[in-house]
Amino acid sequence: MTRERPSPAGSTVTVPVGRTGPSPGFRDLKWPKPVYAGDTITFVSEVIEARPVQRHPDKGLVFAHNTGTNQAGELVFSFISALFVDRRGA
Repeated sequence: MTRERPSPAGSTVTVPVGRTGPSPGFRDLKWPKPVYAGDTITFVSEVIEARPVQRHPDKGLVFAHNTGTNQAGELVFSFISALFVDRRGA
């Protein structure tokens, strides 16, 4: 499976993306500023932790800090997400 992502040069690149499973949820959801119709929101997700799932050695659990900023560069939301993923070499 692959996904297109923008490169720093402004073009898009295709990168491999692992299969993902269900999400056990999210936490620490914050909306510090309102979002209005017509706003352009930029979403960024940064992996902050990854660990194996003990009961399923072929699966991992990834935690990410996610943020959204509006066109003025103001933070409008943030949260920590969790996602099950296939482990490499499994």
